Amino acid sequence: MASLSELLAEYRLLPLGNIYPKQINGKTYHYHQYFQNGRRYSVLLQEPEIAPLQEKIQRRKELEEVIRELRSKNKKVTLSKNANELTGQIMCGNTPVAWFKEGKLICYNDERAPFVISRTESIEEFLKLRVIDMSRTNARILKRVLGIHTDEDYKTALFAYALSVSDHYWFRPKNSKLHYEDVAFDNDLYFETAIKGDTTLYPNRPSMTPEITTTGSFEKGWRYIDGSWYLYKTGTQKQIFAELFCSRFARLIGVSTVEYQIEDPWIVCRNFAEKVNFEPMAALAGSQEDYASIFHILIPFSPSIAKDYLRLLFFDSVVYNIDRHNENFGLERNIENGKVLRLAPNFDNNLALTATTDHLTSDISKDGFVRLFVNFLKKDADALALFQALSFPDIERSDIQAICNEIPLDIPGKEELPAVILARYQALKELFNNEHNSKVC
Repeated sequence: MASLSELLAEYRLLPLGNIYPKQINGKTYHYHQYFQNGRRYSVLLQEPEIAPLQEKIQRRKELEEVIRELRSKNKKVTLSKNANELTGQIMCGNTPVAWFKEGKLICYNDERAPFVISRTESIEEFLKLRVIDMSRTNARILKRVLGIHTDEDYKTALFAYALSVSDHYWFRPKNSKLHYEDVAFDNDLYFETAIKGDTTLYPNRPSMTPEITTTGSFEKGWRYIDGSWYLYKTGTQKQIFAELFCSRFARLIGVSTVEYQIEDPWIVCRNFAEKVNFEPMAALAGSQEDYASIFHILIPFSPSIAKDYLRLLFFDSVVYNIDRHNENFGLERNIENGKVLRLAPNFDNNLALTATTDHLTSDISKDGFVRLFVNFLKKDADALALFQALSFPDIERSDIQAICNEIPLDIPGKEELPAVILARYQALKELFNNEHNSKVC
């Protein structure tokens, strides 16, 4: 069966109203009558138009019933007293991993609890990392549509039991008999509202949706397709090009990455955290984002994770991804035992390349953003030693040109981009090959 968002998309393309016959001077005429934007329309139909239009109108009515039925079966959430008072358990799947009473931590499982709990002992901080950004216009619309009324934005997440598609953590209020299977998201009911602000055919009561626990400042929405979640995000042509290019370039140079595709007018990727718990770096480091601090938080997990972080910083420097922050990278953990597995794949590069500048330079010695990375390596002997142990493939301008050619978007500077990116890549690759080169920048 098609996803709810697909049914809605088809529904909106079908004609409104009905066909009415009218007798005039003994002859029968058929009119398509409908209301739209507060106005009544009546359009005379020619005989060949009648049957196809009637079929489309009937299909719209059938879809409306299917959509209403699907929405009536959706999981409803009423915020209980215990949930509102933050009394209950943080769960991982069906296993309790932290216990709270009126917002105060009682105890937690050190091996399996979310890192933000072991770092802060605060359920409020846990919820803040999994609540929709209320600066988004559609987030405010969504909150009104869902009937969510709270003066504390972080509590908005509780209307989805703080469940997110990015991990298997959630909040079970005290005395609740719910299991993970009872709360797990299974439809994309509010995709259109989240990404476009559309409010067609929404239920009157709060309903379970992954949209209210999806972070980020860009309008976005989740679609449920063949049992998997796909994130759709809006952006300008430059931003969409940057996301597409960076995912392909990362793969070219050996950086683990989420794969993006374009589905006009959106950029789309599959949820990479279906079988793991994604822990954003903010869970471990809060708002502390300097390279050295993050590096020394990661290296105790394993040198390979620290190396992958350096590889990511190298990639960011090449593509001028100035928007790397603690919520768009992090770690993957085993759901069953909490073990840290690896650095999560690279994602969220829509502000790279020329999305934020018209003057991307091939001369990295004049690039202040690159200088941040270089200075970090020059000052941190451990990081420098690991970086020098990394290997990056030899690539040609034609490799980068091929990436540009397969992206069906024309942006300013696209023709010059392969030469610029190759120059930045080669310069950064050679920068710390020996002690002499380390004095560059």
